[in-house]
Amino acid sequence: MADVQVVLLETVPDLGDIGDVRSVAAGYARNFLLPRRLAVPATRQRLDDAHFQAELQDRREENARREAQHLADMIQGVMLTIHVQVGDQGRMHGQITNRDVAAALLEQHGVEIDRHLIQIDSPIRSLGRYLVPIRLAAGLEASVMLDVVEQEDEPEPAVEEEADETEDELGVSRLGR
Repeated sequence: MADVQVVLLETVPDLGDIGDVRSVAAGYARNFLLPRRLAVPATRQRLDDAHFQAELQDRREENARREAQHLADMIQGVMLTIHVQVGDQGRMHGQITNRDVAAALLEQHGVEIDRHLIQIDSPIRSLGRYLVPIRLAAGLEASVMLDVVEQEDEPEPAVEEEADETEDELGVSRLGR
């Protein structure tokens, strides 16, 4: 029996993925693939469409890879600083997650990255420097240096002291209040 060519409409295990053109036994195509709508016969027009779609998909993937490489070049080795509150015993309040790293990248360098691409194995719970990998595409990874530092408390404005000084100059006693 002769083989026939089909274009796969669904991924078929051990045969191929969507859009692949495969040569299969005529009985397999007639009795299994076609009735289950897993494939259609590969006519000249469908083959042309399949090749065109494959070319488009290749171009899309190449374009996405180029953009990911450009992004990797922009962020490779970038230093990020995240300020955190620290308690009396020197322990951090909360933790640093991939969401915090993505926000810091956007705020400090203007680069927007999907937080799911940032590979933090476990949340960061202590001060220090960390090397954080970012997986931009299959086989393409960049790393940023994350510096987690204690947030410095800003001195409170001296509004009350100035008010007290002006009252003292006017001869008003603090005891009289």
